[in-house]
Amino acid sequence: MAGKGRGVGAFTFNIDALGIGRGNMPEARVGPSPLFPSTDFKPVPLKAGEDEDYMLALKQEMRGTMQRLPYNIKPQSNKAEVERYTERYLKQSQIDDNEWTPDWNLFPKELMPRRKRPQAKTGTKKSAKISRKDTENILTKLDELANKDDPEKSDEETEKKPRNEDEEEIEEEEYEEEDIEEENDYIESYFDNGEDFAADSDDNMDGEATY
Repeated sequence: MAGKGRGVGAFTFNIDALGIGRGNMPEARVGPSPLFPSTDFKPVPLKAGEDEDYMLALKQEMRGTMQRLPYNIKPQSNKAEVERYTERYLKQSQIDDNEWTPDWNLFPKELMPRRKRPQAKTGTKKSAKISRKDTENILTKLDELANKDDPEKSDEETEKKPRNEDEEEIEEEEYEEEDIEEENDYIESYFDNGEDFAADSDDNMDGEATY
């Protein structure tokens, strides 16, 4: 729609072509709309009696007990500068709520809190390392126990040990002497101090030069 000149705006198209006459247009609202619309079906009046009052009292009591239970999430209020008289009792009730332990026989097993047990890691067990000293001590103790059982064998073993030690020492000395002799032979056969080098050089001084 667009207006022609000043004043009330006029339609730029023909309204009759749409099948709408000027009398079919809604009237302009002059006053405010009603606060509550008219209802075709009115609500049923409340029942009054002893039974209804008893049920209402039970409902209010149940609501209050549910709000006082420890598992009810309570809104955290901002702390005021001045502590009120009622806040002392609220703190005591919060402490009691934390110490509350329910009867788990009335709850399913899925809701029970489980404690995490430390699981042993597989393949990470440290092997016990035995030092050489420990093994030697164990062997000596075993030998002592065996000697106590067979005293005759122990005497024979003690006699054999020094003999074997003497034989090993003699063999080592002979082996060292042989090594020394072989080294001296090598030195005598291959060592040259240079005395025999150019021994006949004085005799050949008059001859031709050698290259």
